[in-house]
This record gives sequence, C-alpha cells and structure tokens, in this order.
Amino acid sequence: MSTERKSRASTVAALALVAVLVIGCVVAYQRLSGPLLPLDYRSLSAVGEEGRMARDGLALADFGDSSSYAYVREFDQIVDMKFLSGKEVAVFEDADATAARAAVASGPQGRVVAVVVKLASAEAAQNAVDELDQIQVDAGMHRVPSPSPVRRVEIGGRSPDGRAHYAHGRLLIRVDLAPAHGVPLGPAFTETINRQLKELSADD
Repeated sequence: MSTERKSRASTVAALALVAVLVIGCVVAYQRLSGPLLPLDYRSLSAVGEEGRMARDGLALADFGDSSSYAYVREFDQIVDMKFLSGKEVAVFEDADATAARAAVASGPQGRVVAVVVKLASAEAAQNAVDELDQIQVDAGMHRVPSPSPVRRVEIGGRSPDGRAHYAHGRLLIRVDLAPAHGVPLGPAFTETINRQLKELSADD
C-alpha cells in the first residue's frame, strides 16, 4: 500500500512540475510576443559620444560643448526650437517628418545647430533637400561647391553663416554653423560638415 501511495505522490509531483513549466512558458511567450513600440517613438538614451544618437540610426556627430537637446525625439520638438522658418517647416511636414534628433553645440569653430529627421521615403528626403536648399538661396545665401550630394550655402558680412542639407536614405540632415569671431567660415564649415558625414554619409 505504501508503494502505491508513493507512486501516486510521485505522479502528482510530476504533473505539478509540468503545469508550472507550461505556465512559465505561456507567460514568457506573451511577454516576448507582445507588440513593440514603433521605432519612431521608442525612448532611446544616447550612446557613445555625447550628442550622438546611434542606436536607431539617427546619428549626430559630437560638435563640441552641447546644450541639452537629448529629449528631442519627434519633429514637433524641432519646430519648438524655433530655428526653422515657416517655409522650412512646411517642407518637412509635406514630407511626413516623424522621428528626429537635434544637437546645439559650441566649439572652437563656432555654434553648430544640427538635426536629423526621418521622412516618408528616400525620394521624399531628396526632394526636401532640394527645396530647402532653394529656400536658402531665395533668402540671399550663396551656393558653395561641395560634394555633390550635399547642398551647401553660405553668407558673409557681419553675421556669417553656413547651412548644408543632404539625404541619407529616408533621413534628412541639416547642419548650420555660425563661426566664432575671427574664424573663417569656409574651412570651419567644411570641417563641421565632414564630421557629420562620418556619422551619416550622403546619398548620391
């Protein structure tokens, strides 16, 4: 009789263990198979160099001492920074701008404002680059020779400034440099653009 009881106890224990394992597997499956947040809206912390957001591909170079714009995740937050004109904002919005990153930094070359914005498609990004470049020219800036995929404009005078736009797949990158006092705009802006190109190359 005791042997039969031991056998029944062993069977019950085995069934209980199997039940626990099944429940554990079900819970693990539900957690792992649950819907992921869209990439555009995930909360991602900066990795690598200060100012560089690389985990989701929207990478910005380290341009120097950076103001805190690490919170920027969407294009609406770029608009709130108020450095884009109404016409420029409209270009981005027409291209369905979504995820975005921003960097505002001061260094030996001057003050840099750089953004990278995800648009609807690679074609939309290329078209937006051309439109934004034309807006700068219409505002009185002058085109300057640069690697062909990069649209670069500059303006001299008492308030020199350089702006560049280019596409990397669905991403549109804009880099703006106001050079420090006594720093020639041309060479400083070339160095600034090249620094960003190392993070995200320009499409042909």
